[in-house]
Amino acid sequence: MHPFTSLALWFWLSASVIYLPLDLPLLLISGGVFISVLIWTASRWRWRFIAWLMIPMAIGLWLVHSGWLAHWITNAPLDTSNQHAAIALWLRLLAIISAAQLWLQYTTTEQFIKALFASRLPVSFSYLLAGPLLLVEQLNQQLQNIKEAQLARGVPLDGNFYQRLSALPAVLFPLISHTLSDLAIRGAALDMRGFRIIAKRTTLSPPTDSSLQVVLRYAILLIILIEGGIWLWW
Repeated sequence: MHPFTSLALWFWLSASVIYLPLDLPLLLISGGVFISVLIWTASRWRWRFIAWLMIPMAIGLWLVHSGWLAHWITNAPLDTSNQHAAIALWLRLLAIISAAQLWLQYTTTEQFIKALFASRLPVSFSYLLAGPLLLVEQLNQQLQNIKEAQLARGVPLDGNFYQRLSALPAVLFPLISHTLSDLAIRGAALDMRGFRIIAKRTTLSPPTDSSLQVVLRYAILLIILIEGGIWLWW
C-alpha cells in the first residue's frame, strides 16, 4: 500500500472518531485500535509510548473536568457535568494516537520521504515535511556523541534524577548549537545544487502507486468532507 493511502486511512479514522459521541461505537473503535497495536507483533513495543501519554492525560482530564480540582482549590460546588465530554475526548485521542502508531510501524521513514518527493507536491513543501524526518537520525547520533563527551568530562549524566536534571543544559546547548550550524550548511548545500530550479524531482525507486489507490484516496477525502458536513448540520 502506498504511504499516502495508509495516511489517508489514518485521517479518515481520526476524523470519524472526532465526530462520534460517547457511545458503544467510540468504545469499540478506540479499544479495537489499541488492541490491534498489542496483537501486531511488530508494533507491540509501541504500547508503552501510548500508555505513558494516555495515563497522565487521563489523570489531568479527570482533575480538570471532574470538578474536583476546582473544588479543592476554590471550594466551589462540585460540578461533574463535563465528565462525559472528558471521557469522550480521551477515547478519541486514544484511537487517534494508537492508529498513528500503527501507521508509523507500517510505513517506514524512507518510504514516506520517497513518496513525498515522488508526489505532485511542490518540492519546497515536500522538503519542509521531510526535513525533520531526515534530521532525526543525525540528531540521535549527535546526542550520543555529546553524551559520551560530557561523560568523559565528568558531567553526571548517568547519576540520579536531580544530577541528570542539573546536567541537562550541558547536553541541550551543544545539541542546539550543532543543529543550527548544520541547518546553515544544509541551506548552502541546497543552494549550490540548484534547489527548486527544477519543479519535478526524480526519485529512485519511488513507492508503487496505482490508479485504484489514487481513486481510493480521493474517495476517503470526499467521505471525510461528507462526515464533517453531516456533523455540522446535525
